[in-house]
Amino acid sequence: MTPEGARVWFIPDAYLAKPAGDDPIYKNHEAICILNATAEDAQITLDFYFADRDPVEGVQIVIGAKRCVHVRMDDPAQVGGYQIPFDVPYGVRLRSTTPIVVQYSRMYATTHNISLMTTIAHPIE
Repeated sequence: MTPEGARVWFIPDAYLAKPAGDDPIYKNHEAICILNATAEDAQITLDFYFADRDPVEGVQIVIGAKRCVHVRMDDPAQVGGYQIPFDVPYGVRLRSTTPIVVQYSRMYATTHNISLMTTIAHPIE
């Protein structure tokens, strides 16, 4: 990995839990935080892999130069128009035109106890 990040990243353990209740204070969500510290926009391709269905490949997003964006996976507008299925485990491959750094976070708030999990994604050189 270069000092600026890597161009390919994997997140093998993703899971978007179904929303809880009608209007919860905290909403289940997951986010992929992408840091693009370079001087050019990062054209990113997302490929989604599942255990029980064909992959969804080629979903496009852009992260501006010198920006850090939390891509909310429960918001299709932030995921290139793709609606990730709820309650289905999946993995993600991110491919970028520029080196980036990727972190994954999941907040689970279905019960009165809230949990947050976050981890750095796996870079490929």
